[in-house]
Amino acid sequence: MDNGTIIIKGRFKALATSSYGLFIVFIDNGTKNVEKFDIVSSHFSTLYENNIGMPWSEMEEIIAKLKWKGEYATSLTHDIQASIEDLFQPGTGRIQDIWANIKKAQLGKVGAIFDEIMARPSGDKGVKSEIAIESVMRSDIEDARRLRRERENMEMFNSPQPQLQQPQENAAGASSQFDASAVVLEVALVLSPLSGIPIYDLKEGDKIMVKISEQSSRGQYFIDLLNASNENEIIPIPATVVSVVKEGKIFTVMATIGPSIFGKSIDEDTVKVKKYDPAMDAKKKVKAAAAAAALSTSTTSSTAATMTSMSSSRKKNGGFPVIFLIIGGSAVLMVIIMIYLFMS
Repeated sequence: MDNGTIIIKGRFKALATSSYGLFIVFIDNGTKNVEKFDIVSSHFSTLYENNIGMPWSEMEEIIAKLKWKGEYATSLTHDIQASIEDLFQPGTGRIQDIWANIKKAQLGKVGAIFDEIMARPSGDKGVKSEIAIESVMRSDIEDARRLRRERENMEMFNSPQPQLQQPQENAAGASSQFDASAVVLEVALVLSPLSGIPIYDLKEGDKIMVKISEQSSRGQYFIDLLNASNENEIIPIPATVVSVVKEGKIFTVMATIGPSIFGKSIDEDTVKVKKYDPAMDAKKKVKAAAAAAALSTSTTSSTAATMTSMSSSRKKNGGFPVIFLIIGGSAVLMVIIMIYLFMS
């Protein structure tokens, strides 16, 4: 089917590190390009119990709901997703090998390719993947997703927000108040491996940085409401820790990101979280503005001088305009300034 899609449905288990996951990949049958893929992983074996023989739409919905609820290992999922992106990278990836093995119905070899790519992020060289394949018309995929969006929208607007359980009061006697109108969004903690605070040291009232990661119409609404994006890119926003709950090596962090708006993140105990420092944030903005102004002045002066000597410069450089050298130098200077600001 040239106008169809090949769908890879898979699950994996890495027993050495108690890591489990589901993934789904959509490949255009005409161009052999990967249109989309999604993955969710956890340290709970119940995730592996999902049958990959289920229809593709059910698996895609399961993955989406697990992410929406925050019931997954964030760091592990992000690492595996990055590895799969490398697997499908045009020119350097292995999509052609995967495609050839699918056409030969050699699903064991397809699974072996995923085993190889998942060994590093899962931390288990013995990771095992199982694969199933579906061939679907593109129009059927669009219809299924449209019907799902309509159903989700109806559920969102017709169902009241669930009452959140009141957390127990801490030693100081303070408690975080949730009401029936509270909204809980899936967020990702902004990590800082060098200067961040260990997640197990977080406490109520700590100011941290998060990104709204919920991929739904509701998530996009609150991203726009909270100005949490810039040029279609999700940006970090400050949040205040409400509660930190530990379950084995997994921590669930709840934080306020707006009036009656809460963010929920589930991470492993090895991560370090970036704390919000308003003074440092203001300082960086001032530095950036000063650097931009200085660069603008420098570029303007250099351009004026270059225009004056353009004719003689062409002769000395075999006709190559010096202005391109000036522009290139200015770009390098800007990169150096931005790196300095980021590192500080």
